[in-house]
Amino acid sequence: MNNTNNPLTEQVLALYREPAIGSSYRNTYGEENIRTLVEKYRALDESAMATMLDMMVDFSKSPDLASSFISVGVLHAIGKKQEVEQAYLWAKTQDEASSYISHFDIGKSLAEYFT
Repeated sequence: MNNTNNPLTEQVLALYREPAIGSSYRNTYGEENIRTLVEKYRALDESAMATMLDMMVDFSKSPDLASSFISVGVLHAIGKKQEVEQAYLWAKTQDEASSYISHFDIGKSLAEYFT
């Protein structure tokens, strides 16, 4: 998904970036990012939800570890089990599979605690 001129896309991307992971005690592992992304998703209409879901599914398979594990956390929080499973399957194909899987587990745990 490469539609960065879309206001929703820009808003979602900003929620992935801010606050920066590890920048504060409250966001050591992206807790705030996961929480605000879940809140954003739940506040959208059905069409916008589908757009945001597509973004998160794409990001859940991103080589950028922060984006992928935050996405898995959000997907877990909103009950998208199949999408989470697909992300884990993708992670198993990566060179650093154990790192992705470990971070995905953290993302899911954070989602359960902070959302």
